[in-house]
Amino acid sequence: MRPERLRTFGAAAFLFALNAYITLPLFHTAYTRQMGSIEAAYIGLARYIAAHFSQLDWFPLWYCGIPYPDTYPPLLHWICGAVVALAGASPGLAHHVVTATVYALGAVTLFWMVLRLSGNRGAAFAAGLGYSLISPSCLLVKEVRFDAGGAWAARRLHTLVVYGEGPHLTSMCLLPLAIGMLHLALEKRRPLYWFGAALAVAAVPLSNWLGAVALAFGAVALLLAYATDVRRWILAGLVGAWAYAIALPWMSPATIAVIQANAPRVARNFESTVEQKLFLAATLGGLLAGAWLLRRLRVEAAARFALLFSFLTGAAALGKYWFGLSLVPQPERYHLEMDMAFWVAAALLLCPLLKGPRARALALSAAAVATVALAVHQHRVAREWEKPIDIASTIEYQSARWLDTHMAGARVFAPGTIGFWLNAFSDNPQITGGFDNGILNPMVPHVIYQVYAGEKQQVMVDLMQAYGVDAVIGSGKDSREVYHPIAHPEKFAGMKELWRNGGDAVYEIPRRSRSLAHTIPPSAVVETAPPAYDTASIRPYLAALEDPAMPPAEFRWLAPDRAAIAADGLRPEQLFSVQVTFDKGWHATADGRPVPLRADKLGQMVAAPRCTGPCRVELRYDGGSEHRFASLACLLALVAGPLWWGIDYAKRIRVQRG
Repeated sequence: MRPERLRTFGAAAFLFALNAYITLPLFHTAYTRQMGSIEAAYIGLARYIAAHFSQLDWFPLWYCGIPYPDTYPPLLHWICGAVVALAGASPGLAHHVVTATVYALGAVTLFWMVLRLSGNRGAAFAAGLGYSLISPSCLLVKEVRFDAGGAWAARRLHTLVVYGEGPHLTSMCLLPLAIGMLHLALEKRRPLYWFGAALAVAAVPLSNWLGAVALAFGAVALLLAYATDVRRWILAGLVGAWAYAIALPWMSPATIAVIQANAPRVARNFESTVEQKLFLAATLGGLLAGAWLLRRLRVEAAARFALLFSFLTGAAALGKYWFGLSLVPQPERYHLEMDMAFWVAAALLLCPLLKGPRARALALSAAAVATVALAVHQHRVAREWEKPIDIASTIEYQSARWLDTHMAGARVFAPGTIGFWLNAFSDNPQITGGFDNGILNPMVPHVIYQVYAGEKQQVMVDLMQAYGVDAVIGSGKDSREVYHPIAHPEKFAGMKELWRNGGDAVYEIPRRSRSLAHTIPPSAVVETAPPAYDTASIRPYLAALEDPAMPPAEFRWLAPDRAAIAADGLRPEQLFSVQVTFDKGWHATADGRPVPLRADKLGQMVAAPRCTGPCRVELRYDGGSEHRFASLACLLALVAGPLWWGIDYAKRIRVQRG
């Protein structure tokens, strides 16, 4: 290996080793004491993927069922699921090994991007080193400093371990790779680089939705810094279109619409107000003015990119923290990207000022001392954050295992962290879940809210019966669950307890049939959306579910995306109410003939089998025409890259030989 490449490899290896040392316990810890972390839901997804890798169209475990793409951008969970399936590791250990590796690689990909953009290995190493050890947001924002535990805290690691930001950090690890590959493609303009750029760009949003916005920030900053003609903008747009085609099955218009519908509620009631639009316009104006001024001052292109990227990420994060202004939904979360951009800018602007051997030696000595001190300090803190826990001693594990043993397959309402962790240890479906942005049925958030905040037992029981829930886990003031989201636990008084463990109990929801399918008359179909706090309008439907004159219907899952309903003694006018979220991708047949399928105002399916006597209806989910188109587009996009490269390679070989 040539000396230059050896030094580059050594710098990258050092950055990886430094970050791996800081978070070393995470590489061998299955479950940490951070039971309130949302990583619980991601561990559950890894477990599910390992068991159903070829059946990822419909996800029946959350929110009464949702399309699998609505669970979360899938890339990290695919990797963790593959580790579970191939290595036989526990889902918790697989998730931690993968995310710890991603954490350690974050500084490496940043180093590569800066080196690619600037050609300055020293500045690239300085950017990666600073990014590894110091979070500017801890110095600039008191809320972040207090939350992370001090000005010298490893904020990036804190968000990973305490909050479960594995997908976000995965997108941040891939973000420099995408920007660097896009720059390389625009410079080299060969098929292999175009395809590599498309793959890298697609990988960022396939890891995390926040990453998609950060990528847009980075791509705009790159083009403003480097693009000297319109053609580069067009080519970059074509790369983006190619990348979107690759990601389309998991980021279809339908999935984006679901995310957009839930974003205002999930993102602390974000609204595009006049104030927000003015802030957005001012930010765009400042960006364009800054790009013009930096070019007039003849600032190097790499530094221009870094400053413009810092401006955008800083406007998002600091605009919220300092001025209460929201550039985008959840703007405060972009302080991590702001840290990244800051270090790129600082390294590219300050390193050229270190002229002469003495200045460089002093800088290296100071950096070495700071690196050792901060790395040792952060490693010690990380050991506390990442302290292992006996997962079997937790209420989350114990309740999940009890349900899996005594109520296998029954839908339940599991609050707070019990719901987060439920599917990490059990296959019980639930009306709650781990990613509220992906809720397809707009009634479900209102139902969840009523259990959490409502005072009336009957309203809660009615809603649980309407959505096919067999048990509710109630947690009181002495619950071992982390968040205690149920405001009025007294409403469980008098309900039948199936199991109790201290302050947490499983309460039965009485239902005539534990099936998710029921025979009802047409008059019982809910045709008007009920207010969540009043169930009077759904009483006819509930009465039909309990009516002994209605033939019982058996519902059985054949696979995550297929189910069968069987009943006897049906009359042609009678319907099946199916307590699974309706989506246009569902299709029903009876004896090979299509069965009309529609949604009621509860957001659930209603099938009209038109049977006399015995009846069997089969349900199958294929995602509909949009999913089929998206899958075809993805396949063509993936095939086009190697095919284009192969043609170009053969052409160049002929030229060389000719």
